[in-house]
Amino acid sequence: MTNLVRRCVYTLHFVAASIVGGLLLPVISAAALTIALVRGPKGHAAVFAARTYSRVMQRVLGWRIEAEGVERLASISPSVVMVRHQSNLDVIVVGEVFPPGAIAIGKKQLEWIPLFGWLWRATGNILIDRRNTAVAMESIRRAAESAKAVGVSVWVAPEGHRNMGAEMLPFKKGVFHLALGAQFPILPLAVSPLSAVLDARRWILRPGTIRLRVLPPVPTAGLGPGDLDELMARVRSDLANAQRELAPGAGEPILPSPRGASVEGARA
Repeated sequence: MTNLVRRCVYTLHFVAASIVGGLLLPVISAAALTIALVRGPKGHAAVFAARTYSRVMQRVLGWRIEAEGVERLASISPSVVMVRHQSNLDVIVVGEVFPPGAIAIGKKQLEWIPLFGWLWRATGNILIDRRNTAVAMESIRRAAESAKAVGVSVWVAPEGHRNMGAEMLPFKKGVFHLALGAQFPILPLAVSPLSAVLDARRWILRPGTIRLRVLPPVPTAGLGPGDLDELMARVRSDLANAQRELAPGAGEPILPSPRGASVEGARA
């Protein structure tokens, strides 16, 4: 199959999957929102939405998710789960393993997504305004207090932004302050590079296998602000090493990029 034909096939796949995903999200969100508001418990509504959307979209995308170490999400709880935010399609990957009772921290703009934003709020997740550092830090502080009081795990993206590049962006200190404040262990969750199956900037999508691994916990018991830099460095190293192991030789462009273009910055 020539590059041109493959490009057309992958682009048609991208468009079709985008349409299906866009139509499916509000339907599943509405069903889960009903569960959260009427039947409860709220944690089950979040898991229903995450699992259902993930499994349907895996079929649509032609993706297969292989997960390792998932038992740690249940056995080491509460914890702060740290996973890179590569794409808006991350929800399909992590939705396969998102556990009951957990909450996530996301950007404030999510609340404007019809039904999904309401579901995010109704299931106890936290929204922060990244444009206002003081307000964001206060939201994270309250999240730490709430998570510690209730005993639920918190899912965060340590880079704070989407990044499909092989190199990680600098980590945000706020999520580590959360872990230290709650004295929760950190569970790094590594995912193989989505750039092997997705180039959203060029509208290219192809089937493939995505691997994720829940790594051994990084303890925070007894640590304080003075240990912050060392803690961040350890988690960063663990995630970087695991990502390389999960995808040796992966993360290459799906098709040769036009001259001067870079897949590393592609976002979805």
